[in-house]
Amino acid sequence: MRDNTDGLRTRRLGSVTWLHTALAVGVATGAVAVIAAGARITWLAVVAGSVAVLAAVGAWVESRRLHRRFDGTVDRLVVAESELSQLLNDLPEAVFELDGDGAIRSANTMAGELTGRDPDDVAGALFTGFVAPESRRGVASWLARGARHEERSGMVALTHEFLLRRGDGTVVAVEASLERPLHPHEGVIMRMRDVTERDQRVQALGQARRRFQQAFHSAPTGMALVRLDDGVIVDANRSLAEMLHHPIDQLVGMNIRALTHPEDLKAAAASRARLELGIADMYLLDQRYLRRDGRFVWARTRVSVTDDDGGPLAITHIEDVTEQRHSAEALQWAATHDELTGLPNRTMAMATVGERLKGSTIGAVALLFIDLDNFKVVNDSLGHGIGDELLRAMARRLRAIGRSSDLLARFGGDEFVIVVDAMAGHDAMAIAERTRAAINQPLQIDGSDLYVSGSVGVAVNDRAGVTADELFRDADAAMYRAKARGRNCVERFAVQTRQSSVMALRTASELRSGMVRSEIVPYFQPIVELSTGQVVGFEALARWLHPERGLLTPDQFLPLAEETGLIGEVGAAVLRDSLAQFARWRDGALSFADAALSVNVGTRQIVDPGFLRLLRETLTETGIEADSLWLEITESALLADVKASTVALRRLRNLGLHLAVDDFGTGFSSLTYLKRFPVEAIKIDRSFVRGLGIDAEDSTIVEAVVNLGHSLNLSVVAEGVETPLQLGRLRELGCDRGQGYLFGRPRPAGIVEVERAEA
Repeated sequence: MRDNTDGLRTRRLGSVTWLHTALAVGVATGAVAVIAAGARITWLAVVAGSVAVLAAVGAWVESRRLHRRFDGTVDRLVVAESELSQLLNDLPEAVFELDGDGAIRSANTMAGELTGRDPDDVAGALFTGFVAPESRRGVASWLARGARHEERSGMVALTHEFLLRRGDGTVVAVEASLERPLHPHEGVIMRMRDVTERDQRVQALGQARRRFQQAFHSAPTGMALVRLDDGVIVDANRSLAEMLHHPIDQLVGMNIRALTHPEDLKAAAASRARLELGIADMYLLDQRYLRRDGRFVWARTRVSVTDDDGGPLAITHIEDVTEQRHSAEALQWAATHDELTGLPNRTMAMATVGERLKGSTIGAVALLFIDLDNFKVVNDSLGHGIGDELLRAMARRLRAIGRSSDLLARFGGDEFVIVVDAMAGHDAMAIAERTRAAINQPLQIDGSDLYVSGSVGVAVNDRAGVTADELFRDADAAMYRAKARGRNCVERFAVQTRQSSVMALRTASELRSGMVRSEIVPYFQPIVELSTGQVVGFEALARWLHPERGLLTPDQFLPLAEETGLIGEVGAAVLRDSLAQFARWRDGALSFADAALSVNVGTRQIVDPGFLRLLRETLTETGIEADSLWLEITESALLADVKASTVALRRLRNLGLHLAVDDFGTGFSSLTYLKRFPVEAIKIDRSFVRGLGIDAEDSTIVEAVVNLGHSLNLSVVAEGVETPLQLGRLRELGCDRGQGYLFGRPRPAGIVEVERAEA
C-alpha cells in the first residue's frame, strides 16, 4: 500500500518552497526595477534585497529537504513493491495479471512452476497459448466473460476448470478464477491451482463406484443395500432376485424385514440394535427369507454399515446356505439316529434318559431294554440283508405300539430300548409285557414268516440320584437275567439281578477257557420204549465241569454260549465226544450199545455248511452209522428261518440220520411247517407232561399232541416223565417213548455203564 503521510508532507513542503521562491523573485524584481529607474537606493531597497536573499536561501534549503524526503518515499515504495512481490510469490496458488486482451502482465513463482516456465518468460504472452488445445475455446470464452463483467462493488470471481499445457508438454488439470478489483482497471487477476490429484481422486472414486456396482450386480451371492432406519431395500443384485424368485425392480422398495422369517427377525433384533447404535460395525447370522412361492430359504447374512448422502445404509450379503443347512441337519440327524431303522440311536437315548432324570421324582422314569432272541441265527442263516429287513420291520412294529410320550431307540445290533416317562414300575412292566407279546408275532420277510422272540429287562429310577449310565446298566442286567430264565420273558431289575449279571459276564469269560481245557462233557439220559420199558436210545446233554463252581447245567451256560457265539463250538464238542463214547461202548460189546444217540443242535449249527462236513467226518472216524443218530431241533429254532431250515434239514436227512422236533407245543406248533420239515418224531415238552393226569388242560394238550403225531406218522416222545401216574397215562394215550427221572437221570458215561450193567 502507498504511504499517504509521506505524500502529504511532500506536498506541504513543496508549497512552502514555492512560496519562498516566489517572494524572493518578487522582491528581487522590485529592487531591480527601482535601480533601473534611476531611483535612489533607500533602506527599503536594502530591506527588499535582504528579504529576497533570505527567501532564496530558504527556498534552496527547503528544496534540499524536499529532495531527501522524496528519495526516502521512493525507497519505501521500492521496498513495499518488493514485499508485495515476495508475498505473491509465497502464495500457494498461481497468480496471473492479464490485460484486456488476455496477455500476461505478470505472474508469481507458483504460476511459473505450474506452467513449467520462468515467470519473467511468460510476461507479455497470451494466456491462451498455455492452454491445451481442447480447452482453448472454453478458456477464451471464459476470459471474455470475465473482461465484460461489471460490478460496482466487491470482488467478482468467475471459476473455470480446464487443461493447462506445461513447458515440458505435459498436461495438468487446473481450476482458475477471475477477479476484478474494487476499482476496476483494464484487465483481470487470475488465480489458479492444480486440481489434477483431486480429479484423479474423483475419477478413482467414480471408478470405484462403478466397480462396486459391477461387483454388486455380478456377485454370486445375494446382496442388497438397505436403509438402516426403516429397512427399505434401495438396491438389490441379480443373485438375490434369483434366490428369492423376485425381479430386482420388485425387490427395490420392499422392506427386508417383511421378507425375513418372524422368528429370525426377533432373534436378530439385538444385533440390529447394536448396529444402529454404533456399538458394532457388523453382524453375522443365519436367517430364513421368504421366496415368492411362499417357501423359505436359509441364508448366511452378513450386515455392515456404510454412509450415504441419504443416510446410513446396511450392506447386506445374503448367501444361500439351504443345502449346507440341510447337510448339517442330515449330519446332526445321523449323529443322533440309526440309519437302518430311522430310530433314535444310543447317543440320543442316553441323552434323553439323562434329561428326563433331571428333577424327576422316584419311579417316574423307566427303561425297557429289549434284545431279540436268536437274531444271530437269522443273520448267519439268511444273511445280513434279511437280518436288516427284520430289524426295520421290528422297528416299525415297536413304533406302532408305542405311545407318543415314550422314546423308542435302537441301542445297537438287535437291541432296542424304550424310555418310559412319568410311569410307575408296574405300568412299565405292563408295557414290557405288551412289547414282548408284539415281538412274538411272526414277521413277513422276503415272502416267508420269521418268528423271533424278545427278552426284556426293565429298570426304574427307584432311588434318588440314579444316573443314565446306571439305569442302562440295570436294564441291561435285567435283560440278561430274562435270557437266563429261558428267553422270551420280562425281568425287572433287582439287586440280585446285577449280581447275576456279573456272574454271567464272568461265566462267559470262563467258558472260553473251559472249551480249551475240555471241561464241556456229555451226560447221557436214557430214552425208553414205553410199551416194553426197553432202553432204545440216549440223549447226550452238555455239562460243564467247572473247576471252581462244580457241575453246571445247560441253563447256566448255554444261553451265554449263544450270546458269545460259542454255541457252535460247544455243540461240536458234545457231538464228537458223545459219538466217540458210543463207539467205545460198541467196541466193548455192551448190551445197550445198539441204542440210538440223540443230540441237541441249534439253527445256527444246522444251516452252517461246516456242520454237515463235521457230521460226515465224525461218523466216519467213530464208525457209527448215520441211522443211529438223532438230531433234535427246537420248534422255535426251526421257525426262526423256515426256508433255510428246510433246505438244511433235507441235506442232513439225506445222510441217513433222523430228525426230531424238541419242546413241541411251546412254540407256534404250525402243522404247515411240521409237514414241510423232514422230521420223524416230536418230543412233548416237560411242562405239559408235569400236569398229566392231574391238570385237565395239560392232559388234553398231551393227548392232542400224541394224536397229531400219529396222524402225521411221527413218533411221539414225552420228556420229563417222573411219576408212575404220568407213565400210566402216556401208555394209555399210546405215546411211543419217554425219558425222565423215572427212567434215569443224566449221568456221565462211567455211571451209565455201571447202571446199565446192573439193569
